[in-house]
Amino acid sequence: MSVESEIDQVKRRLADSQNQTYPYFMHAFGLDLVVQEGVFPPSHFFSWRWSVENFPSVRGQRVLEIGCGMGLPSIYLAKNGAAVVVAVDIDSRAVANTQENAERNRIDNIVVLQSDMFSAVDPSQKFDTIYWNFPDYYVPEDYKYANDLERGVFDPGYTMLRSFLKQVPAHLAEDGRVLLEFAEGDRVTTLSELAKANGYTIELIARGSLPDGGRVYQFYELKTTTGSDRNRTEVGRGS
Repeated sequence: MSVESEIDQVKRRLADSQNQTYPYFMHAFGLDLVVQEGVFPPSHFFSWRWSVENFPSVRGQRVLEIGCGMGLPSIYLAKNGAAVVVAVDIDSRAVANTQENAERNRIDNIVVLQSDMFSAVDPSQKFDTIYWNFPDYYVPEDYKYANDLERGVFDPGYTMLRSFLKQVPAHLAEDGRVLLEFAEGDRVTTLSELAKANGYTIELIARGSLPDGGRVYQFYELKTTTGSDRNRTEVGRGS
């Protein structure tokens, strides 16, 4: 499929996701959830399900999620072992929706912030795991977003990813890790190259798809390197 065809297909799915009644309610992973209009739609994009099913243990950890949307998996992680979760999103509607879902499920070890990546995150707070379900559909660098929902799927020229990788080290605890969900495809090479250029090791730690097929999802773990390790990048199996 050409880049143009893939972009058009994703845009149609986004448009279709808004042709339903809002708010709507869903139950997933033992959570009672509501999705509000204008928030990235879990009804049409399903990586959240694979993410939660395959998320590595965060027991006792301080976790930061970038781009929390309606609240999964931040709320799930807060309920299932994390010491504290900070969930951020650039969209005020997503922030309100995540807060609403945290309250619906009586989750009190979560902090929800409106933030452009790390802009509102306390710089003194360090995290054991920083997670981003990355908007990995490639679009050219000069692409203009048609609406806020497109920020959840498109990263023009991977400018957001580049900025993220540069900012992360200031927010990681000692021996902390970055988890990026990145769909299988040729552009994994781009991720590996950017990781190496920014001083990270990278390892594939999980790979799979949902029972009905579709995209192959992958978790990559990144850690900062120092000294003689800085020029070494380890790419996991199957990349």
